[in-house]
Parts: sequence; structure tokens; C-alpha cells
Amino acid sequence: MKRKFFRAFFLLTILSCFLTGCFSTSISKEISNSLAIQLPSESEINYEDDHGGFHGDGVTVANVQFEEDEAETILSQIQNNKDWKPTPLSENIELEFYGGEKNDVYYISDLAEKNNMPEITEGYWIFIDRYDGEDRITEGEELFSESAKNYTAGIYDSKNKKLYYFEYDS
Repeated sequence: MKRKFFRAFFLLTILSCFLTGCFSTSISKEISNSLAIQLPSESEINYEDDHGGFHGDGVTVANVQFEEDEAETILSQIQNNKDWKPTPLSENIELEFYGGEKNDVYYISDLAEKNNMPEITEGYWIFIDRYDGEDRITEGEELFSESAKNYTAGIYDSKNKKLYYFEYDS
């Protein structure tokens, strides 16, 4: 009898952990892994995640404000990573986050606004196109020609010592 009780209790505990997200990756680790930088463990991250739609569609937006010493460490990591590019953003990525017009087509976007991101003139960015399950560092050349958008992006504002993170899945 005791054996059945402990087995049932164990299974119920494991099920509870899965249902409550005990085994999920923290947003700090997710950002660190995705952007190839190491966020300080005590970083306060403001984020919103509405994934959970059909096939996991949704958007995660996050931002992290750094203290002076943390900002120096993050900036050093970014500058030593060849995949991060200095601002300005590429034209397609600018359109994706802020909206605008290109070739008589007007693109509407609230991603920057949703993440409280102003126009960034001093900083760095990285764009990882995850279309078709492959991670490719790009400048967003194919962003508007693919049938779906699956990407991860990071934009670091050097002036205000703030990191903005985007994960988009459609």
C-alpha cells in the first residue's frame, strides 16, 4: 500500500512541476542563450510573453536596464561577438520594429512600442532568423518575403544602458 502511495505521490509531483513550469528555462537564461551574452543573474527583466497560440505562435518582448558596471560587462561581451552589429538597424529590421514605408508599401508595427523601445542611435543589434528551424544571423533581408516570421533579435542601447529582446514566432 505504501509503495503505491509513494508512486502516485511521485507521479503527481512530477506532473505538477510540468504543469506549473518548474522545468522551464528562466527568461534570463533564454535571453543569454539566444543572444550569446551572459546576463547578470540578478538582472531585473521586464517582459511579456504571449506564446501559446497555435504551434507556439506568439511574441516575447523583454528589456533589461543595467547598472554602470553591468553595462560595461554586457557592452564588452557584445563588442567581442562578431555577430552583433553597430547601429543603425538594417532597413527591414527598422521596418519590422518601428513600421514605415518601403517601395510604396507601408508596414505597420507596434513591436518597439510594445517593448517601450525608443529609436536607438548608439548601440548594437543582432538578428537571428529561425525560419525553417535553422538559426541564421542575418540583416533581415528575407524578413518580408518568407511565409512566416520566426526570429530572435537583441538591440542594445549603449547610451541608456538597456537591452531589448524580441522573439517572434508566426
